Amino acid sequence: MNQMSDPAQTGPSGIFSRRGILGVSATALAASALAACTPAHAGAGGGGVQKGKKVIFVVHEKNSFFGPVQKGFETFGEAVGWQAQFIGPATFDQSTVVNMMQNAVNSKPDGLILTRIDNTSYDGVIKAAQAAGIQVILSNVASDDYQKLGVAFVGQNFVPAGVTAGKQILAHVAKYTGRQDGAIIIGKIQAGNSALEQRGEGIRQAVSDYNHAHGTQFTTEELIVGTDEAGAVSKIDGRYSRDPHSVVGWAGTAFECQFVATWAKSKNLVGKFANGGFDLTAPVLAGVQDGSIDYTIGQNPWAQGWVAAALLAQQMDPGYPSFTYDTGAEVVDSANIAAVSKREAKVA
Repeated sequence: MNQMSDPAQTGPSGIFSRRGILGVSATALAASALAACTPAHAGAGGGGVQKGKKVIFVVHEKNSFFGPVQKGFETFGEAVGWQAQFIGPATFDQSTVVNMMQNAVNSKPDGLILTRIDNTSYDGVIKAAQAAGIQVILSNVASDDYQKLGVAFVGQNFVPAGVTAGKQILAHVAKYTGRQDGAIIIGKIQAGNSALEQRGEGIRQAVSDYNHAHGTQFTTEELIVGTDEAGAVSKIDGRYSRDPHSVVGWAGTAFECQFVATWAKSKNLVGKFANGGFDLTAPVLAGVQDGSIDYTIGQNPWAQGWVAAALLAQQMDPGYPSFTYDTGAEVVDSANIAAVSKREAKVA
């Protein structure tokens, strides 16, 4: 899997796995980094060794998911006095992302935080940054073999998170349908994104394990819906209309479940099948609240901004190596939606 190294070892780059630092919370990690970067004599507003450093965070698509990521990043940057920039295209385009990352390198920042959504496309930019003496850390998505680049990663462990999602969808399929067979549609907002691919792999693994254990015959199939709601709803409706009886659940790998919810409510189909996905966007949380979405899997986007920034800070000065940090797979459903919504409102 792409983001966890051996917990008992460090690699040649000195990057440590979170699993080797048991019991340490994201808050404690970032707080210790902040303390290391801001001497005791420094006053409020970032008067320490980090003051004035230029740090740029480039994401592959600046959609609604990244709101808390940006806020976490900017909150940390303000605390230590960074010149912080958070940028990304409004919609994903590979060449645009690469160009934005290269332009960020060309502007000679002290540090970069990047998303690496495939195994090769961004490596030239990362290596160019390192050759220029710019400190780099990955956040949100790292993709296979990122460790060979000598960088750490703050984000979810995607295959296990997909297994968690698969178990959730199967539980709700049983609740709504009581069936022993049927198709679980694995939704994707984007083709080729390694995080979505690996979550899908985990969902398929959970379904296979369930079939083996229970003698059921559930199948899985993929549906790429995009991020535009109207287009996504059309694709969802098209798949369902071809064979309504075959569909027992919709298992998104990101926030596709909000599009399924919109469509299901418009067709009076809520409760006819299971529906769940990932992320804590406002429409997803609203869907869990009104029952049109059965669950969502969180990945602590705040930490993907704040903890990534804190680790990059200690990497820049005084020079401690960063380590990979798993931001988890939080199950959010009717039992905890009120508390989670209250929390997320603070970082929206």
